[in-house]
Amino acid sequence: MRTVVAGDDPVRDAARRASTEREVVLATAAGGEVPVLLRSARLGRPPWVLLTLRDQAGTRRMEQELRRHERLAMLGRLSAGAAHEIRNPLAGIGTSAQVLLGRFEPRDERARFVRVILEEVGRLDRIVTSLLQYARPRVPELKPTLLAPCIERVLELAAEPVAHGHVRVEVEVAPRLGPVYIDPDLVTQVLLNVTLNALQAMPDSGTLRYEVRRVRRKAPARSAGRRAEDRAAGRRRPRGHDWIASQQVRVIDTGVGIPRHALARLFDPFFSTKPKGTGLGLAISQSIMQEHGGAIAVASREGRGTTVLLDFPMEKRHGQRRQPHADTGR
Repeated sequence: MRTVVAGDDPVRDAARRASTEREVVLATAAGGEVPVLLRSARLGRPPWVLLTLRDQAGTRRMEQELRRHERLAMLGRLSAGAAHEIRNPLAGIGTSAQVLLGRFEPRDERARFVRVILEEVGRLDRIVTSLLQYARPRVPELKPTLLAPCIERVLELAAEPVAHGHVRVEVEVAPRLGPVYIDPDLVTQVLLNVTLNALQAMPDSGTLRYEVRRVRRKAPARSAGRRAEDRAAGRRRPRGHDWIASQQVRVIDTGVGIPRHALARLFDPFFSTKPKGTGLGLAISQSIMQEHGGAIAVASREGRGTTVLLDFPMEKRHGQRRQPHADTGR
């Protein structure tokens, strides 16, 4: 690796001073960049220099994640306030439009415009509901639940768009899978949102496949939630807890795929690749998965389709919140 800071010579600079500490960016042979903390100490006579390098990429990721959570927390508070301010006058508009509609004959041109008003009021009300759901996520009520029946329920709810889009559905569930501790209503909501996204990506038929299997995944670093009682992240997990057993649901479609530039922003609230999308579906789904102590990830290639991975921890849990990590005391 070589330094990419033009004009810098950290070795020569270290030789002139007793000790130094600075951040530099190194370039890899593959063309990537790695931020490192460079420490130096001048020792002995004749002087020689001891250099140590510490990779700062993980620290940068943690700082970015913390800033992201802070932004999302603030956005949640603003959304809740805005939603309440919008909902009251929206209800008045809807009630007035209903009264007005009753004064016109069904074939009256004016009645058609009033119906458009009512449709838009309904659409705005759904957006407000999503805002409140994102801003104030419901605490999951955990109970032992099989994931396969949740998928069956979603397919019942999505039966019409599946049939209308001529979509072939496949379900494969690994044998001898026990229950996981989840809130079945919230998890069904996540699966339904992912399913509807997949169906919208296949307007001219395709295949929608669900796979449920047992996996082991790297335990994510504990991050601060959007609830006031959630503590800050950054503490180490106890030894032996780096990998956790999970049940994973894969939702695979053969649709149009997601542009590469959009993948990094999929879970940002109000970001959508669909012209009429609110941009809250995946943000809410991510929040629900985090409340379960699980994870959601998306892999996609344009023209090839999309795979959504939903991981649910298999450890036994009770009550309404996921069990605390042993290092937090919660």
